[in-house]
Amino acid sequence: MKKGMTYLVFFSLLILFVASSFAQQPQRMMRANRTFDRTHDRILVVLKTHQEELGITDNQLEQIQDLVFSHQEKMLKMKNDLALQHLELQKLMQDRDNLDYDKIKAILSKTSTARTEMFIDRLKQRDEINKILTPEQRDALKAMAKEGFGRRFQPMRDRGQRFRQMRKRIIR
Repeated sequence: MKKGMTYLVFFSLLILFVASSFAQQPQRMMRANRTFDRTHDRILVVLKTHQEELGITDNQLEQIQDLVFSHQEKMLKMKNDLALQHLELQKLMQDRDNLDYDKIKAILSKTSTARTEMFIDRLKQRDEINKILTPEQRDALKAMAKEGFGRRFQPMRDRGQRFRQMRKRIIR
């Protein structure tokens, strides 16, 4: 009887452990893949959603949309170049006995320069968007950013708390 109870407890703990590890898997996969990374057009979504509140004209929105799409195209080309450089680095690292440190250093220098250019281009895009917006629109956008753009744009860490709050409302 004690042996059967021990097996039952062991298998129930095993099932709970396995179930909890599978429950976290999709979130890890989403972070690792980042297949649907929409960070570049996030500002576009925010501006379209709050167009009336911010007083943004259709012409301004069109200019920003063209700017965002051209920036996305440039970023995709840069990411492709980075991926090719990473592949070239992997090829060089295959032969551990005869490493060509000069080539490795050159590739790492290229990737570092490319990442710096990507960062600078993001800053330039933000400045160009700020030039398109009027000072009043920029101030209103900053105020909205402090408020969090509503529930949709709150960080992930707040979603668990919001779920509990919503659950309490439903139960009442």
